Amino acid sequence: MLTTVTKGQRNSFIAGVALFVIGLGAGAWLPALAGIGLILGSVLAHYAANRPPAPALDHPALDQPWPWPADFRRAAEGMARPLDPTPKRLLPPDEKTKLVAAVATTPEALSALMADKPAAWPWAVFTSVLVQRRNAVAGRLRMVASGYQPRAGEHPLDGRAYCHVAQQAMSTVSDLVDQLNGFMLSPAFKGAFGEDQDSADAAAIHAIANRLMDYHEGFLRQAEGCLQTPVRSEVQTFVANMGAFALCPLIGYEQFIATMCQRIGEAQDLLPYSEDTVALDDVNLAMSMPDGLMESVSAQFNRFLTSR
Repeated sequence: MLTTVTKGQRNSFIAGVALFVIGLGAGAWLPALAGIGLILGSVLAHYAANRPPAPALDHPALDQPWPWPADFRRAAEGMARPLDPTPKRLLPPDEKTKLVAAVATTPEALSALMADKPAAWPWAVFTSVLVQRRNAVAGRLRMVASGYQPRAGEHPLDGRAYCHVAQQAMSTVSDLVDQLNGFMLSPAFKGAFGEDQDSADAAAIHAIANRLMDYHEGFLRQAEGCLQTPVRSEVQTFVANMGAFALCPLIGYEQFIATMCQRIGEAQDLLPYSEDTVALDDVNLAMSMPDGLMESVSAQFNRFLTSR
């Protein structure tokens, strides 16, 4: 039986086991789940290639896409709009508030912020780059939040062929998450901010913020690949589920950037009236997997790889 295992199936299985072990040990959900996807795909592909022909089965329950929770839908809806970094206040900012750095929404304002260096400028520079890079792709984010939109002029894929697209997307997302985690824990990331704002380096902060958004670009491309690949009508539920999977990292970014803007607003409110250093809550770039989504994706793999 082992002689019927192809080289591609064997390599995919080994890569899946490695991803699962690494992700589980590091507490990183995306690598672990992507590993499961690779293992599942390679095993099912081997099984499907070597089982006797069977009649095609109907899968009425699998024709319903994964139901989006309310909070997940709200977060995705936010991707349809430009991100406004202006803090929400009951009263307009006073003169003292203007002494603290604000998020710059244009390249010119960002250059002035980096030159003037008002109070709290390092995190304002960092957040400004995130906001500008995010808003520059607002149209693309709106498109992936809108769901399936196949590219014209391409032959629609069947379910088995789309399994390969989905498997590649899951593997790439896993790789990007690993790289992102390593980058945010690197000496260069923390070192750019120094021990305080007097030792922070504006050019270094600008560079690390851009690199952080380079990963965002990578996640966005994977979401576009999942949602813009033309498929047959019976595969569109699979596309919807993979689209939700690919949105998870982007939603994590949305929440992270919005919270950073909120922290800058809090600094504007508190720093002018404090003689001591103000400690604000930490902000983490978290990417969570909603309940039931991975099970829905796995069910689609099973549907198309185990039937002929």
